[in-house]
Amino acid sequence: MLNDLSTTRNRIMRAALDLVAEDGFAAATTAAIARKTGLAEGTLYRHFPSKDELFVAVYRQLKQEVFESIQAETRPDASLRDRFGQLWLGVWNAYLSDAAAFTYGQRFGESPLAGSEGVAHEGFYRHVAALMSDGKQAGLIKPLPANVLRAFFFPPLISMLKQALAGHDWAASDIEAAIDAAWDSWTL
Repeated sequence: MLNDLSTTRNRIMRAALDLVAEDGFAAATTAAIARKTGLAEGTLYRHFPSKDELFVAVYRQLKQEVFESIQAETRPDASLRDRFGQLWLGVWNAYLSDAAAFTYGQRFGESPLAGSEGVAHEGFYRHVAALMSDGKQAGLIKPLPANVLRAFFFPPLISMLKQALAGHDWAASDIEAAIDAAWDSWTL
């Protein structure tokens, strides 16, 4: 994610992402970002009005790329259970392919900036909401609030991703069992 380094803006965003993932937001100073990109520090401000705006832009782009990855892996004509599994695997594959992006997202979500990101999750939440709505209309999914259903979807996925990125080798059967358990928590 954020691997297209063909533009100065993208190089700056990737450097910020990598620095935050490596050592946290405090380490991602404008001087450090400039050093990592080989640009003058002032160049950053031609692309972003502030360091916080840069961090928010990185998060929004990251979430957009995750959403695009999920859309690519989800077939709208599949069964609800298959769509659920494709959604889970879409998130899994997107973050497993870029540990720094996953770490950045986790750190951003725990930072004071998290409330300023606006609509980064909008496309993804619409995607999940459509799955929930279809499932409820079909009488397959519990009539629980969306935030409760998401709570049964994300925590196991995030926990398993953290373990995988730390070196744990999850078997395909483990991943499928986790998807089944999450699906079972949603269904009647």
